[in-house]
Amino acid sequence: MPFTAHDLRYHAEQTYPALHAHLSWHAQRSLDVLKYDPVEIDMVVGHVVDHLLRLGLLGGEDRTPLTVLDGLSNAQFYAFLNRSARNKAIDRLRKKRLQMIYASDLEGIEGTDIEDDPLNEATEPVSGGVPFPTPEETTLALVSQQELRNLLKHCIKALSPAPRQFYAMLQEIEECDATELLRGLLEELPDKELLSSSGEAVANMSQHKDHAHKKLRHCLQQQSTNLTVIVALRLTEYGVRSTHSQEFLVDIQTLAQEYLSEGDVRIGLKKLADEGLLDWHSDPVVHITSAQMKRLSRFYREE
Repeated sequence: MPFTAHDLRYHAEQTYPALHAHLSWHAQRSLDVLKYDPVEIDMVVGHVVDHLLRLGLLGGEDRTPLTVLDGLSNAQFYAFLNRSARNKAIDRLRKKRLQMIYASDLEGIEGTDIEDDPLNEATEPVSGGVPFPTPEETTLALVSQQELRNLLKHCIKALSPAPRQFYAMLQEIEECDATELLRGLLEELPDKELLSSSGEAVANMSQHKDHAHKKLRHCLQQQSTNLTVIVALRLTEYGVRSTHSQEFLVDIQTLAQEYLSEGDVRIGLKKLADEGLLDWHSDPVVHITSAQMKRLSRFYREE
């Protein structure tokens, strides 16, 4: 639900849920490797809310003097909120990096052999180049890999209500020799009875695997905070087949819902066009072919 500075001043109780949801979405989008940490999201949201309270805008009604924010246009006010959330998120990421550096230093003090340090190995590839400028950047990258692994585990476990599809994915993971991921899935499996039937032959395995891949991609897209992925997902969900052609149609206003502005949508559409996934030239209505729709349903990018 859209809201204005005027709404926050005079209708704070009714508007606060929309404000909180808006800030939470932008906080998660900006927190990078911390985006699944509810404590970090709450800290970002709380920071912006406290700022609005100190200014006397949130719930101030006529008891507090008007501020500069009261005179902003809706677009300017949203830009202020988004920038405030992003700045706090960057601050939280910076502090997390310092904590990682400090923890790394403590490990060194406690007698860790520098030659056996996995961070040093990660920063010295065979090619001779340095993929990350500092050990703390490497640490963040390793955390990001763990985060992606956890997301994959979440989406794969969501297949458990369809045992054949779930087993098809377990079999594929085993074939790829991803033993750590497989072990983590089996340890966290809520229904152990699924394992007892996993050795049984499954008919039409390739078909079950295709269905599992489709659900897995959709789950990954739903969990993503990458703007381009979000826009791609909305194109597949909101696109309506035209009665006069074999295309799907969707207008930008339809895509600009749930905390995405039209500007955000246009940025995402442009990136998809640059990727060759769309033929879009700033038109208010997006035309999507069946082939493009299939490719959009498979589109995914890490943050």
